[in-house]
Amino acid sequence: MSAPYQRFLKVLEKWPAEQTKVGRDLGEQIRKQVTRLTDASSLSNEKTAELNRQIDALERLSKNVYAKKYPRRYESTATGLTAAQCSQVLSSEFLQYLNDGKRK
Repeated sequence: MSAPYQRFLKVLEKWPAEQTKVGRDLGEQIRKQVTRLTDASSLSNEKTAELNRQIDALERLSKNVYAKKYPRRYESTATGLTAAQCSQVLSSEFLQYLNDGKRK
């Protein structure tokens, strides 16, 4: 098993797929990237370096490096909603509800 593949797996352990955003979840998209590593022996040095840069960025995000470095002063967003409310509004169920309402 290649080193980039193992690093991807460690990031995925910290980033579970969210079932309320099927097809639109970042964790799900990261999992799709792992398939690019199935044939690690054919990766060139350039591709390996690019994968390592991507994995480094994902590791920083999964460890909340920037959230800790730049803490937020306010709990609300530009919309005035809390993080939990934003998550609820972006769920697949809510988007389906909006689409159903437009058809009527």
